[in-house]
Amino acid sequence: MGSRSRWALVGMVAVGIAAGAAACWSGTDEKQPAASEPSGASVYESNCATCHAADGSGGQGPAIGDGKAAATFTEAEMIELVSNGKNAMPAWKGRLTDLEIARVVGHVRDDLGRDAPNGGGTTTTGAEGRRGTLSGVPPELEVDGDWAIANGDYASTRAATDSPITSETVDDLELAWTYEAEGGGTFGNLTTTPLVVGDHVYLGALTTEVHAIDRETGEGEFVVGGEVGIFGPTGVGVGWGQLYGTKADDAGDGSVVVAYDAETGEEVWATDVGEHGGIVNMQPSAYDGLVFASTSGYGNGTIATIYALDAETGSIVWDFPVIDDPDLWGDPELNSGGGVWYPPAIDTERRIAYFGTGNPYPFPGAEGFPNGSSRPGDNRWTDSTVALDIDTGKLAWGHQAIAHDIFDRDNMLAARTSIGVDGTERDVVISSGKLGVVYALDAETGEEIWSTPVGTHQNDELTEIDGPTLVYPGSLGGVQTPLAVADGTIYACVMNAPTEYEGPEETSYGFTVQLGKADSQMAAIDADTGEIRWEVDLPGDSFGGSTVAGDLVFTSSFGGEILALDAETGETVWSYDAPGGINGWPAVAGDELYVPVGMADPPVLLKFELPA
Repeated sequence: MGSRSRWALVGMVAVGIAAGAAACWSGTDEKQPAASEPSGASVYESNCATCHAADGSGGQGPAIGDGKAAATFTEAEMIELVSNGKNAMPAWKGRLTDLEIARVVGHVRDDLGRDAPNGGGTTTTGAEGRRGTLSGVPPELEVDGDWAIANGDYASTRAATDSPITSETVDDLELAWTYEAEGGGTFGNLTTTPLVVGDHVYLGALTTEVHAIDRETGEGEFVVGGEVGIFGPTGVGVGWGQLYGTKADDAGDGSVVVAYDAETGEEVWATDVGEHGGIVNMQPSAYDGLVFASTSGYGNGTIATIYALDAETGSIVWDFPVIDDPDLWGDPELNSGGGVWYPPAIDTERRIAYFGTGNPYPFPGAEGFPNGSSRPGDNRWTDSTVALDIDTGKLAWGHQAIAHDIFDRDNMLAARTSIGVDGTERDVVISSGKLGVVYALDAETGEEIWSTPVGTHQNDELTEIDGPTLVYPGSLGGVQTPLAVADGTIYACVMNAPTEYEGPEETSYGFTVQLGKADSQMAAIDADTGEIRWEVDLPGDSFGGSTVAGDLVFTSSFGGEILALDAETGETVWSYDAPGGINGWPAVAGDELYVPVGMADPPVLLKFELPA
């Protein structure tokens, strides 16, 4: 972890351990009498538990249990912080005896929350007074003809098979309105899917601003949030009359999950989840009173962490660090990773959320540490699918697609469906990502049923390099953008973009990628068998993802062309030249098609509809 990130966390945890205790202590500055020296557990319970929870999972103060404080500080550093204070934290030396301080530090380091396996699942529930009363499916997601969650439904299928937009009607689509969303950076402003909810359209931008738009007229209703500028993809979630997005912390980093009133834009709550470093790039989603979000965990010693927040109060209900080694494989100053970029697929029957995770860092290596040798081992749970219990955040199972990745091959996409295997129906998770392989995994166990490579592959099987090496797929290649699943077929938009690495000690942020080298592809894969049914070339680079409407698959090109393909054959049956490059994904709501065009000047959201 870099010094800036580490000492920001020093202040945060230090304030939490002592100032949080101070808020709970009702005495004076005089030394408390000590007729007998209590245990560390009793000191913690008397002084700290109200703010940090009995299990250390956080509340008014940050989470310090389950090894979090011990992973950041040595025992001596913790004693120094509690004894002498730092920043807003008062000195506790004189309020507690030296032995009490040593014992409470030992309790936090050695005992607190240690019953949580796999480095996750710290739970705070109603007993701590931080849970609200919301539950079940948000009413916004139960309305036919809307698109109220990032990938269309909880299974993340991105499929509106009952849409009247079909191969027979698509030529009748008309542009109904254009909405401008100024701002953005290198990747434009709209690497997102808009939400269509009742009379409104909600659009989350790379500035972290949230736009509310009149669905009928395209007129802006309100814009909330600041101009922070995050990497993306991004977007907004909705549930129980609230919008969920991202905003900046006091340092200007986009690490705060925020809830706005969906009708007025008034802020309801805001929770900073940047404890482990990193910013929130994932489009939030909501289910059963929870809002799911994650940090990206990229660079400077950060650990990507998945969070479930209470939708009503914003309190952290549980968190799951993607990297299961809090010491970051022995080098917390250099290593990081595990970023979660896309929303999970949610199995409401099993009560499991399936997340795809990103690569370990640095890659392919760093000075003095060739081929990822600063991070020995398999680097779990990077480049994986992790199945998390919705109620506790505990790991149900994990499937690591690539161990000890040196080429930035995120396995960040997940969708849920059912397939037939040997005459038996099996529930599966379909996963993929920049590694350019599509997997079918048993939804209950994570067992790999089949895997299918898609697109161009070259040198990506190497576990080490010794000089300049061209790798397909590169760090912006493979299945970069969301899958669609419909009628027993998986649709994957594949980028055939390579990366050239100079050598085993190069530290790459992933942008030596060579765009424009080859056409992209759309691949249709039999969900039962993994066999490719058809694949067709797409013009140039395509970050357009896959979205099914009726018997069509919609995608787009980075050059700005919106395409509708026949779902059975892959034939292009309709196209539209947008006013700029596209690296976002459409929403289909009844007879309406919404396409974000983030690279236009200014960026715009287009609404198409069939004539009445």
